[in-house]
Amino acid sequence: MTPIRISAIDIGTNSVRLLVADATAGGALAAVERGLEITRLGEGLTAGGGIAPAAAARTLDAVRRFAARARRAGAEAVLPFGTCALREAPNAREFIRRAAEATGLEIRILTGGEEARLAWRGMTRALPRPLGRIVAVDIGGGSVEVVAGRGGGAPVSGSVRLGCVRMTERFVSRDPPGRDELDALGSFASAELSSALPPSIPRPADTLVGAGGTITTAAAVELGLRRYDPERVHGAVLAADRVRAVAARLAAMSIAERKAVPGVEEKRADIIVAGLVVLEALIGFFSVPAVTVSDEGILHGAILEYAAPGAPGRFPVIPSGGT
Repeated sequence: MTPIRISAIDIGTNSVRLLVADATAGGALAAVERGLEITRLGEGLTAGGGIAPAAAARTLDAVRRFAARARRAGAEAVLPFGTCALREAPNAREFIRRAAEATGLEIRILTGGEEARLAWRGMTRALPRPLGRIVAVDIGGGSVEVVAGRGGGAPVSGSVRLGCVRMTERFVSRDPPGRDELDALGSFASAELSSALPPSIPRPADTLVGAGGTITTAAAVELGLRRYDPERVHGAVLAADRVRAVAARLAAMSIAERKAVPGVEEKRADIIVAGLVVLEALIGFFSVPAVTVSDEGILHGAILEYAAPGAPGRFPVIPSGGT
């Protein structure tokens, strides 16, 4: 099968991510170019406000740069989509209008179910079938997407408002965070998982697969990576006690100290501890001894869905020759 070059741009609550890849209708995918910028689009949304002007400007600049990179890389189509922050912000449509004017791209806002489905497709594409009781989790800035495989059938999913930006803004006010703050966050996360996830998601799970910046950062810290290496991170297995150890180590540090830790991006240093507390809650909720780290996820799923036979048109797409 002849591959086509496709780009996806994920506009999340905390970051904007780019993937350019060659994909075939048969499900093969080879990454060509990647990009990530932490722009904190969802800054302040927990307090009930809309997207702040500065956050919108930072994010629009990143989307503009990534769209240009995708076109220079020869992408035949660009698939831009937004997740939790754009689902919730009362002024999301204004942001989408400005993005269209600046880039020629029409951003699609994914529902929680669509986000979970695409994340599952990307995270599990190389796993053996049947899948058994595998649960995939993606910790974002605003929400956590949880998807479970049911043998070879369609996955079931749930979206829980436990993203690392949201939890930091709600629970963490001190630097370093207080034990009382982290305990309150952990208790809240466990209660939310129990009340918000559908009972059809199996417990305990046989295997927990995790994606998103919190989980890949935990792997990078555990591996001591001074420069992020997706090949080493992808497939790494983090035992539950190692997740707790990394969380405890980083929680004892100030934000400034965390920035110097190999594996921690400077702009993630303030939210990584809250994300790790959520990860601990997920490990406990699904009663698993470890989490398998995936460097692949929703970007890969979006590209694979677009490349699948008869699928083009399921995403609003602007050809790469646009403005």
